[in-house]
Amino acid sequence: MKIDFLQFDFSYLITLISGGACWQGVKFIYPDIKNYFEKRRKAKQILYASMDLAIKSSDELFGKLESLSREDFASFINKDNSISDSPEHNQIYVYYLIGQFWATLENIRIQSNYTSIARLKKGRELIRFIETIESRKFRLLDRSKQRIIGEAMIINSGDKFQVMPLYFFFEKIKSDETFRNWIREIDIQFQLSKKTNIRQRILVYGVIVAMFLDHFDSENKISRRRDIYLIKLRPESIQLIKNILLKHYLSFIKNPKRYYTK
Repeated sequence: MKIDFLQFDFSYLITLISGGACWQGVKFIYPDIKNYFEKRRKAKQILYASMDLAIKSSDELFGKLESLSREDFASFINKDNSISDSPEHNQIYVYYLIGQFWATLENIRIQSNYTSIARLKKGRELIRFIETIESRKFRLLDRSKQRIIGEAMIINSGDKFQVMPLYFFFEKIKSDETFRNWIREIDIQFQLSKKTNIRQRILVYGVIVAMFLDHFDSENKISRRRDIYLIKLRPESIQLIKNILLKHYLSFIKNPKRYYTK
């Protein structure tokens, strides 16, 4: 049989060839596509399974720091003026809330090693928050100390993640000298809060916690929306928040004026 090349529809042949080529290409890259979406799915699982506890712990911590700001840290530096019935008990509770917050962030680091959640926009923003909280300019303690305390507060990790209960925390401080010494690192900072620069550092740290809440729970489904204690912040702290924190560390924050405009 002779083919009349003048009458032959080459578009049909091209379609067959290109279609086959496309199929071969799809077969070649399909495992990579499947792997990409599978990794994103796992990243979302890690992120969202951990965020509820992180938001709850940060809500409790900011509430306590806001309360301390109203009493000008009297529970630590002027117990007679404390609004707490038991300033000593209040002090330990503050340490617990800080350790609890660090534990929730440390669990995210352990579970994801950051590489998986970095695939997601919210994951990258969460990593940026953690980096800020651990940065020399804003952290309460040395990065390694914050991580050690966070790890020490974790009873179970992974799917069974659980932070040490408050009662256990009080008992462990009494019975475990090593644990008590690590918690004393937080205690030293708060006992020095009579110094303006230390107190302001703690208050700025609290503002970062408030940003964390506003960003990851913008509709306040888990947390309670509170005012920022701007009246307690000195001008240099306001400038630090405005010109360094919001411009260079957490530039993606919406409504930045909430954190420095009275």
